[in-house]
Amino acid sequence: MPGLVDQFCPNVHDAPITAADYDPYSGTIVTADATGMVAVQRPGEATPQLIFQVRDAVNGAVNLIPGGSLVAVGDESGTVGVYRTEDGEPIFIEEREGARGRVRAMRGVAISPEGALLAAIAKDGLLRVWDLQREERNAWRGFSGSSVEFGPRGDRVLAMDEEGQPRLMDLMSLQAIFMDRLPMPATHALFSRDGTMVIAAGPAGLALLRVADGALIGSFATRGGSGILNLVTSPDGTQAAVVTRRSVHTFSLPNLEPVGSVHHGAPHTTGAAMWSNRGVEVAGDDGLLHRGGSGSAGPVTVVGGFGPHRLAGHGDSVAWWRDNRRTLEFPVTGPIRELHVDRDGRLVVSVPARGPIEVYNCQTGRRVMDGGPETSGATGIGVGGAIVAVQLHSGGCRWWDLARQRGFELKWPRAMALSNGGTWLGVVTPRGAVKVLDPATGRDALPPPAPLADVPVRLLAFVNRRPDLLVLDDEGVLGHYDLAESVRENRPAEGRDVLTINVPVDRIWGITGGQYCALRLPEDDRSSIIWVDIHACEVVAEVNDLHRHAWVDAENGLILEPARASAILEREMDGRERRVLRALPDGEWLAFGPRGILDASEGAAQVM
Repeated sequence: MPGLVDQFCPNVHDAPITAADYDPYSGTIVTADATGMVAVQRPGEATPQLIFQVRDAVNGAVNLIPGGSLVAVGDESGTVGVYRTEDGEPIFIEEREGARGRVRAMRGVAISPEGALLAAIAKDGLLRVWDLQREERNAWRGFSGSSVEFGPRGDRVLAMDEEGQPRLMDLMSLQAIFMDRLPMPATHALFSRDGTMVIAAGPAGLALLRVADGALIGSFATRGGSGILNLVTSPDGTQAAVVTRRSVHTFSLPNLEPVGSVHHGAPHTTGAAMWSNRGVEVAGDDGLLHRGGSGSAGPVTVVGGFGPHRLAGHGDSVAWWRDNRRTLEFPVTGPIRELHVDRDGRLVVSVPARGPIEVYNCQTGRRVMDGGPETSGATGIGVGGAIVAVQLHSGGCRWWDLARQRGFELKWPRAMALSNGGTWLGVVTPRGAVKVLDPATGRDALPPPAPLADVPVRLLAFVNRRPDLLVLDDEGVLGHYDLAESVRENRPAEGRDVLTINVPVDRIWGITGGQYCALRLPEDDRSSIIWVDIHACEVVAEVNDLHRHAWVDAENGLILEPARASAILEREMDGRERRVLRALPDGEWLAFGPRGILDASEGAAQVM
């Protein structure tokens, strides 16, 4: 059964789409991406229902047979195959291993109209044609470019030679058919829908040749612009379009007269494109096909949240959600490694992959401050009230009281944690003991808690809205302090061991109410969250196979993780999917749960 995140989903790709094709006879669409995921969407389907994986990235090499029953795919490892679009099962595969495969990375593939032949153009300059019934193959040298196509009768194949000239091969005589030389080199060539003409396009322009005698009958040179990346023809065969980094330029056939130009809106386009019944659609690096508008926010790579507040990191921007509404998006220095928000939703701390931490006003998106170069590579962040605290990569910690415009630094703490209201700052001394400081002064707020053992503390966290402190030592023993008596009587708090965790832990959250805490266990590129009953001293739940940057909301115990198609996925403590917050193209957004849509922007339905 599809998961919650698969609902109301405008795309299936989390990586850039690098190949696309549309069959005008059946309405079938195929897309493939930089991870080798292939998606087939058949007529009547709102989203692709067939998804399968090939060995490597696909770079332009997909083609649907007329009628849409088969799709050919070639990848960067030199593998080429033909698959049924009904179930993704291969009817033909040829593989190459290691360096032999990389040399023949596929750049274009084509199936003949009757399905008997397969053609491919590869990085090694060979044009290969397979007879799928006889299991025979022919190959010719001296080719280049990114396109290969069969004529309407399947007896001719069109590709580009090493000089950027269209080359038409007759498969009966195995001879090249003469064609006039183009005024400018090309990288793509296509037959017109009726097979009587060849349209060729390269970085500098567009040309039209007649198949019957090979004569050049028209050309159009581009001036300026960002260069032609792809060539597509309309489903009815009356127009051709070239794709540049920013725009789509359309021309009539056979006159090659300019019809119009539009911005496609694809961010950092890969050049992959198709002309479907919805118009020319151009692939961006966000895993979407675009046909105008302002593009999409891009994949969610990191999340954060507290109470009603949710943060989604989209490359070099942050989207702030409150409850079920996406209320603000603002630019930051990216890519982002971590995002933190205080429980009142006033401050956002962005931790970039490189460079100092940055603090933003959550209501306006305005940058309040950056932490300076010493905060690059910060290993820990705390934000509460008007306090922002940072564990420095070089050792020690630094914090700021933004209300009083004061900054503090200690050279010796080996770890730190800030209470969620900003009242206390817990630090670990060089010998592994714990101190609780007043962040407004830097002095002891309480007598230092009594050590639980002669073992250094490695991690610590305060329990949200309670005077409780959790510690994890170098031997994996989780401990708990109730600081209330220490506050009342001004004496060291006595703690107790909760249980021993025998696996690595990189994050602790103390959940409102004081009954549970959550621990994140890193596992290569994934993670798990375990839930510990602090008073019963036992693990009561475990959720596995989460995103590496999964996060726990200390207010309510919900698990947050990045999800495909520009989304945040929320889970209950037992792992059940609870809610999805999804950014849509053109600034639209959608929030939904198991029972349907919770809220949406006014134009959400138009971009789904």
